[in-house]
Amino acid sequence: MAPGTIRRLIWASVIVQLLGLAVDALWHGLLHPEFEGTARAEMARHLLSVHLLLYLGVLALLVSTLMALVARARAGRVGIAVPAMVAGAFAQTIGEAWHAWSHLEMRPSPIPELLGFLGLAAVVVALFLSRHGGTSAKERGRPREIWRV
Repeated sequence: MAPGTIRRLIWASVIVQLLGLAVDALWHGLLHPEFEGTARAEMARHLLSVHLLLYLGVLALLVSTLMALVARARAGRVGIAVPAMVAGAFAQTIGEAWHAWSHLEMRPSPIPELLGFLGLAAVVVALFLSRHGGTSAKERGRPREIWRV
């Protein structure tokens, strides 16, 4: 798969997640601000409905960043950005899985949400840096493609 296509898949995954977060915010903030799941089955239904779009985006991000890593490794040009994206996607996946588990256990915690946010932020920052290196390749003394996806 072409690097540009993989890059678009990564961005699409980020957008799906942002849409999922918007659905979650609307559901909890406007439609059902009083919702407090009291049973595991009720919470599971909630997570699989309201949070589904977010979870699909998280999994898509993990898969697409891994695809980018494999493509770059095959090309012999891994660089820095793609491993940073994969690490961020793994951190976010762990954070979201932990967040879901804590809800199922009826013990919500802000730490998994923070981990998920930091993972997503790492991916987005690496995407921006891989597109706009900030300095020219000549100034850095190395080829620009080290940051490219």
